Order: sequence, then C-alpha cells, then structure tokens
Amino acid sequence: MQLTHIVAATDESDAGRQAVWTALELAASAGAQVTVVRAVHVGRTVLAGVPGAVPDDDEAGAPALERLQRWVEADLPELRNSPEINYAVAFGLPGVEIARFGEQEHADLIVLGRKPRSRLTRLLLGDTADAVARRSRLPCLFVPVGGRLPRRVLVAVDGSERGMAVLRAADGFAQSIGAELSVLTVEPARPEEPALLASTTPATRSTRLQEQVRGAVGRDLEVRRGEPAEQILEAVEQLGPDVLVIGSHRGGPAGVIEAGSTARRLAHTAPCAVLTVPL
Repeated sequence: MQLTHIVAATDESDAGRQAVWTALELAASAGAQVTVVRAVHVGRTVLAGVPGAVPDDDEAGAPALERLQRWVEADLPELRNSPEINYAVAFGLPGVEIARFGEQEHADLIVLGRKPRSRLTRLLLGDTADAVARRSRLPCLFVPVGGRLPRRVLVAVDGSERGMAVLRAADGFAQSIGAELSVLTVEPARPEEPALLASTTPATRSTRLQEQVRGAVGRDLEVRRGEPAEQILEAVEQLGPDVLVIGSHRGGPAGVIEAGSTARRLAHTAPCAVLTVPL
C-alpha cells in the first residue's frame, strides 16, 4: 500500500476538520496529493406528486466548491512539505458517493473523521463512515477528533492469505509515513489455561505465522489468547498505537454491529484511529 493520492471526506464539523488535517499530514509525510471532498446529501426517492429533492443553489456546482475551499484553507495546518490539494463536491447519499468518488479518483486511501455515537444513535441515524467502509474497495482510515500523525501502527492478523494481505497493507502504510509497525495475533482460548501462556507456548498455527510475518515484513509477532476483540483492545490500551489496522468484510447494513463481527466492534470502539483493509 503506497500512498500517492489520499481522499479526505469532510463536512463542516470537528470530525470533518480532523479528517482533512490527518490527510494533509499523511500526504506531507508520504509525498502524496490530497483531494478534499464534501458529499451533499440529496434524496432520491420520489413520491406521487412530490418532486425529488435537489441541492440548494448555494450547495450546487461552483458555489459549493468555493465554500469548501474557503472553509478548508481558512484553517490549514502549517506543514513543512505542503501537499497538492484539490477540491470536489459529490451529490447523493454520502455513504455511497464518498466510496464511489475514491474509486473513480483511483485513490489509495479514504480518510474520514469518526464521530462518537451510541449504538442506538447509529441504528436510528445511520453512520456515514461505517457505510463508506461497507462499500469501499479502498482502505479507509477513521480518525478520532484530536488524533495525531501516526507514528505507531498495530496490525491484527490471522494465518489466512487474507490476513497476510492485511499485513502487507499495514506495512506499506507504515513505511509510507515512516511509522513503526507491530504485529499481533490472537489464538482461541483453551479451557482452564492462563492467557499468558500464549506468548511462551504458541500454537503450531502461530509458530508458522511468526515465520511468515518475519519473512514478509521483518517483524516479530505478538501472540495472545482469548476473545479476539477483547485481546486486541487490551493490546491497544497497553501498546498505545496511533492506528489499529484490521481486515474488514464489505457489504451489509451500516451502523449495525453484528455479535460475531470482530472488525465492526473494533472499528467502533478502539480508542485510536482505525484503518480498515477490505477483504
């Protein structure tokens, strides 16, 4: 995963501002260009005798672009190597149009601000960032307000080929911005066995995975045992990474965290930024 073009999806909120700041800092570190895009919600449903919704005049075309550019440039961070910045406005459902825009622009990464919401709020109002991750064929970086330029990256992998693809993406991301990479795997818990034994007596799968990890990225593998989401969140608390990288399946309703979805739970609850790699 080499960063040459980053799309920052934004709105006029603190979370949207954070997405732009993070994208610009990443681009400055990686030598990439940035496109800042704002998605304007436009209803597509037409009822009998009721015209479909259209954007207001001040949200359409050139006025919207000028407003977006003024808003961003009024608060640009000072960067040593300022990246090239382009601006765009997309109309439609934000969760759909942002993902579509990133793919059309051949971007390497989509950056979105993560707004803290309760589970009930997500169910009632939906979640644009989650909807983008569900649809995007590109990696998506969700950044919390107040986040900093990533210097430490933690990736959670398993022994599958998909897991190795996530590892390679995490390594490419870390190398592009000069960050340190740590690698973690979680083994299923064994009845009546202390979880601490995982690091001293890893399973055969983890031993083979250690060899794969060293061969692929030259890093050691930390092995833990227990419930995957709990162990990964505990590692985040202990190691303090700026970004957690996870593989994420596409499709399904946005905002709903299934009981068996480790990736969805981590994306919504990890205290750091989360990079989802589509599987």
